[in-house]
Amino acid sequence: MMRKMTKKINRPHLSIPITLDEVLESLEDTEASLSSSLLAELSDLDPVSSSEFRKVWDTLDANRRHKILLRLSELAEENVELNFDTLFKIGLEDKDSEVRLAAIDGLWENQQAWLQRELVRMAKEDESEVVQVASIQALERFCLVAELNNKQETGKHLAEVLLSLFESPSSSVEMRRRSLEAMSPLDLPEIHNALRTSFYSKDRSLKVSAVYGMGGSCNPVWLPLLLPELQNNDPEFRYEAAHACGEIGEEDAVNGLISLLEDEDKDVQLAAIQALGKIGGKDAIEALNSLLESPDKLLRDITQQSLYELELYQDPFSPESLELDTE
Repeated sequence: MMRKMTKKINRPHLSIPITLDEVLESLEDTEASLSSSLLAELSDLDPVSSSEFRKVWDTLDANRRHKILLRLSELAEENVELNFDTLFKIGLEDKDSEVRLAAIDGLWENQQAWLQRELVRMAKEDESEVVQVASIQALERFCLVAELNNKQETGKHLAEVLLSLFESPSSSVEMRRRSLEAMSPLDLPEIHNALRTSFYSKDRSLKVSAVYGMGGSCNPVWLPLLLPELQNNDPEFRYEAAHACGEIGEEDAVNGLISLLEDEDKDVQLAAIQALGKIGGKDAIEALNSLLESPDKLLRDITQQSLYELELYQDPFSPESLELDTE
C-alpha cells in the first residue's frame, strides 16, 4: 500500500528517526510481531497522522486490529507517558465486537465528555450485549466523578440512562445488575430505591449487585443491611459486604470485619483486610498488626500494604498513627 505520509517521528534514544509510514507498514505485515518500540510511536498522534492510521486500520483483519489494541493497552499501563486514546476512539467504532471491547478497556482512565457520550450510545444501542455491559460498567466512573464534583445535570442524565436500562423489560439480568452497580455513586432517591428493591430481590445476582452498589454509594445509611451480610453463609455476599463496608468507611463495621480475618475463604479474608485498612482506628490497626506474623505470605503482603496506605493518609499526630507497625 502506497502512502504519501513521510512524517518523521523523533526518537532521542536512536540515531536514525523513524517515519510514520514505517510504523504503519509494520502493522500491515501480519507476519511481523507487534514491536513495542514501534507501537510506542503511535502515542499522541496529531489529526493528520491519525487519519493516516485510520486508512491502514481499515485494511487490517479483525484479529490484527484486536491484537494491536491489546498491545497498546499493555504499553499504556507500563508507561504512563504513553497515550493512545485517539486510537482507542477509532476502535470504539469498529465493526468487530472484540475490538470494541478492547477499545473500552483501553480507555479505562479517560473521563472526557466525548467518551461518556460514546459509552451511553453503546450501552443503549450496541448490537453486542457483551459490549453493552462493558459500556455500562465503564459509566460507573463517570457517575462517581459527577457525584464528587456536584455535576447535577450530568448525574441526572446518567441516572436516567442507567435507570432506563435497569428497569427495561428487554434488559438481561446482567445488564440490569451492571446498571445498578454503575449508577450507585449517584445520591438520588430513585437510585436508593433501586438498591433497596434489588437487595430484597429473589434474584441472587441482583442482591449481590445491590450489596456492591451500597458500597459504591459510600453512604452509611446502608450499614444496617450490610453488617448482617458479613456473616452470610454465601462467601460472595461476605466478600461484597466487606468491600462495601470498606468503601463506606465507618468504624461500626470494624468488629464484623475483624471476625472475617480468619474466614475460610481467602478472598473474603483479603477483602476484610483491605476494608480495615480503609477504615482505620485503634481496633482495626491492632487486628492488622496481628496478621504481620501470619505464615501466609499473601495475607502478610496485603496487610503490609493496607497498613502502609493507612500511614499515608492518616493524621501523623493521631493516637492511632502511633500504633502502626509497617516495618
